[in-house]
Amino acid sequence: MKFTRNKMMSFIAVLVILVIFNVIAFMLPFNRHSGFWAGYIFSILSILLTAGVAFYSLSRESLKSKFYGVPLIFVVWPYLIAQLVFGFLEMMLQFIPFQYGIIINVILLGACLIGLIAVNISKEEIERIDEKVKKKVFYIKSLQSDVEVLIDKTSDEDSKNLLKELAETIQYSDPMSSPQLAIIENEISTKVVVLTEAVKEANADSTKTLCNELQHLFSERNQKCKI
Repeated sequence: MKFTRNKMMSFIAVLVILVIFNVIAFMLPFNRHSGFWAGYIFSILSILLTAGVAFYSLSRESLKSKFYGVPLIFVVWPYLIAQLVFGFLEMMLQFIPFQYGIIINVILLGACLIGLIAVNISKEEIERIDEKVKKKVFYIKSLQSDVEVLIDKTSDEDSKNLLKELAETIQYSDPMSSPQLAIIENEISTKVVVLTEAVKEANADSTKTLCNELQHLFSERNQKCKI
């Protein structure tokens, strides 16, 4: 696993918190009663959990995945602060029955874990939808690129203008594809192949005809997309 700069900074931050907490816990004259150890153990657990979540969030490969992992950190840090505050109260105040302290510690931990699970499920669903959308818009992006390449391959000004208009039509067409559009999209793809050959052969009449046909096909496709 690659140890990045962000991971190193997170590790140092957690290490500093861990050291400060232990110095305070064992240098101050706390009475080492059962409540002290309950607060101490759950506080240490919260620090380690925060470190684990930070490492998990920063371990994703893509920048977008790391961005989607940020909400996990926003869930765990408030838990860390709340647990440290309550942990110190448990360690200082002897009159708090340790049974009640453990119950509150467990509730805080449980709320944090539920929040982390919910956020992680949402994050994975967003990433899944994002990947699905990326695949569906590839059709339009690919066609737009193919037509834009043809603009530079023709010297006829009329053909060049028609190709520019067609590229603009494709650019502003509904980017989402779907199985219901398969027939018309296959027809569009076929005509783009024929258009490519017409441009290579410098056939201005065929280029004009095909551009007009493709304009009509895209208009029909956009209407079906609205449906």
